[in-house]
Amino acid sequence: MIEIPREDYGIWYIDMQEHPERYKGKVVEFVAKVMKPKAFPSKVFYPGRMAMTCCADDTSFLGYVCRSAYAPKLNAGDWVKIRAKVRYANLSVYGGEGPVLEAENIEPAEPIEELVYFN
Repeated sequence: MIEIPREDYGIWYIDMQEHPERYKGKVVEFVAKVMKPKAFPSKVFYPGRMAMTCCADDTSFLGYVCRSAYAPKLNAGDWVKIRAKVRYANLSVYGGEGPVLEAENIEPAEPIEELVYFN
């Protein structure tokens, strides 16, 4: 299992896109905030973190698609610790191939208030 420390979330987020071979078929564990876009099926959500990409006025939510039978019980804004197996699939939300997290375990977690930084 690959445990993603809170301070390395941004590095991991980019690395998952640039080096899928490092993560495909592996299990990752991290803490994230739940986002539930209305267009997503009930068993799918976005776990992620807010990141500052250049300045305080330029923040974005960075997350990957996650599938779980437990997803309908989650509320947008919940903080969770997720353990999931990584696979890659073509999804319209990515405009091509991207990571899909198949959750193996989800449990409540303490919120992480600080933003993700890339510098």
